[in-house]
Amino acid sequence: MAALHHPVPAHPPPGTNAPTATPTPRFPRPAPRGPRLLAGRSVRVAPTADDLGRDLALPVGAAASAVAVTTLLVTGQATHFAFSLVAFALLTVAVAAAARPRVVPAVLLVSWMFFDGFVVHRYAELGWQQTDRTSFWVLTGAGLLGAVCAAAARAAGTRRARRWGLPEPDPSDRPRDAD
Repeated sequence: MAALHHPVPAHPPPGTNAPTATPTPRFPRPAPRGPRLLAGRSVRVAPTADDLGRDLALPVGAAASAVAVTTLLVTGQATHFAFSLVAFALLTVAVAAAARPRVVPAVLLVSWMFFDGFVVHRYAELGWQQTDRTSFWVLTGAGLLGAVCAAAARAAGTRRARRWGLPEPDPSDRPRDAD
């Protein structure tokens, strides 16, 4: 068994008034975590499911793109360019709508790279011919459409909350950026 501290004698040396209690740790314990109340408001709020979903949109979208490419290649539908492009455009709309606005360009790029590398060019190589540019602009338009519609829906929800007198989310309570 490994000893992680200096051994403590079972009995104090004779002639000392040292207590026999356990020694104090060298490093102080961290302060307890949790929201602290300041003037009736919590300083830190636990992330909501919406925040978690928006943070995980890029990795989940990349995994969904990989699954979509695999499905298209296995079923033989990758040869139908229009069908494959519409399928990827719908996937890009869904992922971009769920993502934070500053992550949307990365979502668009990952979606286009999977489409161009595995559907248009079969061996994971990217190109910039007419077909590649067309797919890039279609997927970019689809992703921007999804992001703009999601932002408009969030803004409409905030306006609706104000109109009906419901509590509006406070931007200072957000754990990170509130974009």
